[in-house]
Amino acid sequence: MNEEIILSVDRVKAAYGQSTILWSVDMQVKKAAVTTVMGRNGVGKSTLLKTIMGLVKAQEGNIDFNGTSIVNQASYKIAKAGVGYVPQGREIIPKLTVRENLLLGLEATADYKAKMTEEEIYDLFPVLQEFRKRLGGNLSGGQQQQLAIARTLISAPKLLLLDEPTEGIQPSIAYEIGDIIRRLVSEKNLSVLLVEQKIDFAKHVSDHFYLMDRGKMIKNGVAGLFDFGELQEHIAV
Repeated sequence: MNEEIILSVDRVKAAYGQSTILWSVDMQVKKAAVTTVMGRNGVGKSTLLKTIMGLVKAQEGNIDFNGTSIVNQASYKIAKAGVGYVPQGREIIPKLTVRENLLLGLEATADYKAKMTEEEIYDLFPVLQEFRKRLGGNLSGGQQQQLAIARTLISAPKLLLLDEPTEGIQPSIAYEIGDIIRRLVSEKNLSVLLVEQKIDFAKHVSDHFYLMDRGKMIKNGVAGLFDFGELQEHIAV
């Protein structure tokens, strides 16, 4: 495996029952970079992340993370290997405080010890320190998204999977999240695989793009050379 590549998806096929969603998908994620998968709703973007995370079974193909095959492993093993996952919809625990939600992220560590300190988390997300005693359910949508990302980061994953982090939040908060992602890539050498619908946000944060349509990757390229006109055409409803 190329030492610059942290994740390689090779000819992966996945389905829900009799309905095939991913058709021989190939893609790669570089280390210390943001790779973004774009495409209209229903083309398989979220299923791709779930298959990488072991939540959907791959019927064919291989998924290699950091030189080791993780295809169809249990999701908790994939998390402990260093893959963090923030699903669409955030899925924080509304009746737990911000700090209690953060501590849930320790489930992904082998020894249940934080790999990033609370001080580091609060430096990235100051609003979480301000509201650390507040119930998660009483946060705004943007604050909940920050909490969901922070909860995953506390285990210091090598690869972060983000499923539409800007969904349902105001643009200013979305760009704050984008800046935090870029900071983590620069300062912590974090690798990110992002699923996103909003082109402006994706252009702000991404190094490499893939365009997905009907369960297949149909185009990819680096940010500065990518054809966003074609991308807009494929994302438009």
